[in-house]
Amino acid sequence: MARNYFGGTAADSAENESGGRLPNLKGRVYASEESPDLVTDLLDASGNPLKDGLLTDERGMIPPFQGPDGVEQLWVDFNSGRVMLTPNDVGKRLAVHLADPDPHGAKAYTAEAVKDYVAKRGRSDMQTSTEVLLAVDAPVGTNDVIRMSRDGGTGTQLKSSGALNLRPFADSTPLAITADPVSASTPAVSVSDGGATNIRMFKNGDIESAGKVTVGGDVTVSGSVLAGNIGSARVFSGTVDPASQGVVLKPGDIWVQYGS
Repeated sequence: MARNYFGGTAADSAENESGGRLPNLKGRVYASEESPDLVTDLLDASGNPLKDGLLTDERGMIPPFQGPDGVEQLWVDFNSGRVMLTPNDVGKRLAVHLADPDPHGAKAYTAEAVKDYVAKRGRSDMQTSTEVLLAVDAPVGTNDVIRMSRDGGTGTQLKSSGALNLRPFADSTPLAITADPVSASTPAVSVSDGGATNIRMFKNGDIESAGKVTVGGDVTVSGSVLAGNIGSARVFSGTVDPASQGVVLKPGDIWVQYGS
C-alpha cells in the first residue's frame, strides 16, 4: 500500500499547554494513543528518511512527511501529550479513486470469474428491437445450451442446434400456450419452411395446412368438413337413409350405411 502524507497544513502545529508554538522541537510519533512503541519509518515530502526524527520548523509547525505504508492516523507528542494526525491527502486520494473506473478491481474480478458462463449483453430494459437481452454463442459440435435436471433425470433441453426438447418432470402439459392477447386472425402457432407458412393454428381451434394430413386412427368431427375437392359435401352414417328423415341431400353428400 502507498504511504500517506501527514502535516504541512495550518492546523498541524506543535504547541504547549498555554497554546505557544514549539519551534525546532523533536517530537515522538506513535501508531496509537496507547502504544508504547515509537514509529520510526518516516519519510520527508521528497521521500528521504527522517534520520533526526520529526522536527517542527522555526515557526513551530509540523512539516509535511510520509507515514508508514497504509497508515491512516498517527499520534505525535511534543512534550505536551499525544495528539492525533490524519493524512492531508485524503481529498486527492478520493479524487483518484472516483476517477478510476474499477478502483477495487471488482469489475475485472467479476469478468474473470464469470467468463465461462452465459454472457448477458446490454440492459435489462431493451429500448429498441436491435438490442439483445441474452446472447448465447453456440458453436457447431456443442451440446445443450440449457439442460434441466432433477433427481438424476434429464428434462427439457435447449440444444445448440436451436432445437427445443420438452420433457416435464411430472404430469404436466409440456407446452401450454395462452393466446388470449392474440387476435383471431393471428396464428397462435405458425410453421414455415423459411418462406411460405405451411401450418397455422389459431386460438379458436382452427388449423390450416398447406399439405396433406395423414390420420392413422379415428377422426371425430362435430362440425362441417370443408375440402377443396368436395366443396360443402356432407357425410352421413347409420341404418336409415337420411333422405327418409327429411334431410335434403346435396350433390356430393355421402351416406355410409351400417347395421340393419
